[in-house]
Amino acid sequence: MHSNDETPGLKRRRNRDGTFRLYWVARSDLTKKGYEPKSVRLHYDDTDPSHSALISSACKRLQAEMLQWAGGYRRNPSRFDGTVGGLIKRYQLDPESPYNGVKWNTRRTYTERLDKIERAIGSRALSAIGLSDFRRWYDAAKKPKAEGEEERITKAHNFMRMIRQMLSYGIAAELPECERLHKILDETRFKAAPRRRERLELSHVVSFIEKARERGRLSLALGTAVQFETGMRQKDVIGEWEPIPKGTAPHGIVLGNKRWVNGLTWTDINSGLVFSKATTKTGAMVSHDLNYYPLTLALLDEVPAEKRVGPLIVDETAGRPYADHAYAREWRQIAKLAGIPDSIRNMDARAGAITEAEDAGADLDEIRSAVGHTQASTTARYLRGALGKARSVAEKRAASRTAKERK
Repeated sequence: MHSNDETPGLKRRRNRDGTFRLYWVARSDLTKKGYEPKSVRLHYDDTDPSHSALISSACKRLQAEMLQWAGGYRRNPSRFDGTVGGLIKRYQLDPESPYNGVKWNTRRTYTERLDKIERAIGSRALSAIGLSDFRRWYDAAKKPKAEGEEERITKAHNFMRMIRQMLSYGIAAELPECERLHKILDETRFKAAPRRRERLELSHVVSFIEKARERGRLSLALGTAVQFETGMRQKDVIGEWEPIPKGTAPHGIVLGNKRWVNGLTWTDINSGLVFSKATTKTGAMVSHDLNYYPLTLALLDEVPAEKRVGPLIVDETAGRPYADHAYAREWRQIAKLAGIPDSIRNMDARAGAITEAEDAGADLDEIRSAVGHTQASTTARYLRGALGKARSVAEKRAASRTAKERK
């Protein structure tokens, strides 16, 4: 399909797998004068005849908006047309919206969810939405990808939660219909996915380290050992890549338009093998003495002195911290070799650490402090069938029975 009178501005861009994705692209002479958006992804399939009218409609609408702008008309971001799509635009464009106050990676997740909502129901008028619509949308979102697979309850729950968040903003912004719809959702319950029950256990970690070392992936072995023995989140150990703000000179470790931040570095660890670090999620400080972590200590000894600079965890194949998603992908390959079930993820190292600590008799508040939680109730959610407290209760009951029998 080519750009023409029916699909003005339409462009096709090839994916790596040979398929194409569609975009509407604004005229370059107008974007140079400041017109935005420069391009818009169209989530349609131009090989599907049923999508032709939708593609044409989207292109014509975007083209008309651009030409209006060229003629002197300037869209008012605060304008609200009463549709779900209009609410999404306000939620994203309003400087006072909570959308613009969250961390960049949370905003990225929100954007992905909002895109899906707009594609599915963006044209719906808020005034015409009721309880049956919410139920139908939830049921549609949770359908399995393929027959015989599990329902996607987490996806559906996130879909509805995003709608709730937009409606909450809409109430604060005094947009019509938002309060009514939010009240409906307040009185409606949608099944959420059950909490994870998986945990990474010591036997898993030992086996993983062995396989990782065999294949020259000391970084994966060390990262997993630190995660399991300290109970730290993955990103607090290996770091993450955040976008470089516009107008900011790049510094530090840079990859494309992102820079590496938040991971452990060798300078974080003092000569006594102790480090303190602010966690990325809550900002709480955690401190750990690596002398008490035998798996980590043994792996640190394998790192040559000349390589003890910069990030603690470095991708051996790239010579820099792991790129987005690469750590999890490489970790899974080693996990398979180590016989770790596919249901257990790298993120379950934290649950494994907390459960092992409770089994060992550590007080819940001690564990909370060690892993950087602000509330013990949060720590308790990571317990996966721990026996520590149950054993303590059983021992006290047995001791009480014995004492009574002696009387």
